Amino acid sequence: MAKGGFGKRGASDLLYPVVIFIVVNLLFFSMLLIFVYRQQSGALIYEQAYAKQIAMMIDYAKPEMGVPINFSKGIEIAKKNGKTSGLVEIDDKNREVIVKLDERGGYAFKYFSDYDVKIEFADNFLLIYIKEKGEENAKS
Repeated sequence: MAKGGFGKRGASDLLYPVVIFIVVNLLFFSMLLIFVYRQQSGALIYEQAYAKQIAMMIDYAKPEMGVPINFSKGIEIAKKNGKTSGLVEIDDKNREVIVKLDERGGYAFKYFSDYDVKIEFADNFLLIYIKEKGEENAKS
């Protein structure tokens, strides 16, 4: 028997919990740092704000309306984060607005209206077009 009353098996039994503890702590702190980085860049806050604002505009809009939203700050943050396309998407099937101002992640927010919704960018504005479901001449 080795000194201290531990055999080879006893020493390795003490090592596993320490290794697991270290690995779990590294994962936790790396996720925390990623969250703090995203908060610092402002992408997370603006993704949430724009997604909610767009969803509310869709819910309050009537068919045949076009709604402009100033998206200049969102474009500025997206460019700073290296994202140039796919900033705003409309998922008609799940009725969600998805805003992605960063390569990682994004924020989705549901809307309730059952309209055809099309979006396009013009300068620093996001233009939202609302049409009745099934209309052929909906803007793209």
